[in-house]
Amino acid sequence: MSGTPYISSDDSALLRGAIRGRSGGACLEIGAGNGGNLVELAKGFETTAGTDLTRPSMRDWAESSNVVLADRAGCFRDGVFDLVVLNPPYLAGAGTGDLAVDGGAELEVPLAFLEEALRVVRGDGSVLFLLNQEADLGVFERACGVRGFELRRVATLRLFFEVLSVYEAASAEGHTRPRSTSEGAGSGHSETSTARRLHQVPASPS
Repeated sequence: MSGTPYISSDDSALLRGAIRGRSGGACLEIGAGNGGNLVELAKGFETTAGTDLTRPSMRDWAESSNVVLADRAGCFRDGVFDLVVLNPPYLAGAGTGDLAVDGGAELEVPLAFLEEALRVVRGDGSVLFLLNQEADLGVFERACGVRGFELRRVATLRLFFEVLSVYEAASAEGHTRPRSTSEGAGSGHSETSTARRLHQVPASPS
């Protein structure tokens, strides 16, 4: 996330391929960029939300998704999404000052993104995120393990200058699935009630 939306490239296409065909009640993309993934997610999820520091540049997302101007997912409650998707800044020590690509000296930025995603995803949901070959997977596996999630690679793209991989964090039996009407984030709920359920809305004074 930066002052300008991240422009889709090979990494975005790889992540979008891993998203395609998934469905469920509520999903979130942390760092929505130009909004392309939101369009794809809205095909299978009842409620689609995204966060970024700027509004997406694509227009199609607005027909079916909600974007919150926020850093990561701090505005959402714990355990409310079936799927959380993120393409975090993953270049180690880039030093460009561009928040869209700089992952920090020790890749602490994508790790912080993942930890936030693990907080807001349901216990039976999953997190999809992208890294390149510079990442120490052990660090990310431990972060998942603390939350009771396991990590597996679901897609890989080899380029001449880097290797990109999409990983899924899920419980041993977890998978993104449609929920019943009684569970669904969009079924039987008004827009206001859905927003209150997902967001960190202060309780009304008694």
